[in-house]
Amino acid sequence: MKLVFSSTILLVAIVCIPACESHDNQSTHVAIDTVGIKKSLDSLGAVVQRAHDTRDNALMASAWAKDGVLCIAGAPPVKGRDAIVNAIASMPPLPPGGKMTIHPIEVQVLSSDWAYILGIDSLKYTPSGTTEPVSETSTFFVLIRKTSEGWQTYRETLTPNHTPRNKQK
Repeated sequence: MKLVFSSTILLVAIVCIPACESHDNQSTHVAIDTVGIKKSLDSLGAVVQRAHDTRDNALMASAWAKDGVLCIAGAPPVKGRDAIVNAIASMPPLPPGGKMTIHPIEVQVLSSDWAYILGIDSLKYTPSGTTEPVSETSTFFVLIRKTSEGWQTYRETLTPNHTPRNKQK
């Protein structure tokens, strides 16, 4: 009986060990081309910048996934590419002489299909009737997905940064 039991354990070990080894070989990580992906993300950022600068709705639409969501602090989420483009198009134009720039702080490639960018948008302009330029900033977090149309914004959260006001006594 001991011989049968020992033989059975040996047989199970002979069958299971190679199966476990082949499973480990299958789970090896595939190298991700982070340099190539970051170049694609830079190109996407340039498209977004150009779309904002020129107020080109078709160009803006190309930067958004069909099921994208835009969240701007103080407003309900805007869902879907068309609604997002319409919302952005309905925003007032920049002040005369105003310039909006995008400043990524952190770019992380999460996988071959996902990445995110954290950064600051800066709006610089000189208000009418003054000579002193003003700078306003917003913090953004963008989750980007590789789609059949290329790398596109999947989710974006935008939060204006306000300078705390001094309390009057």
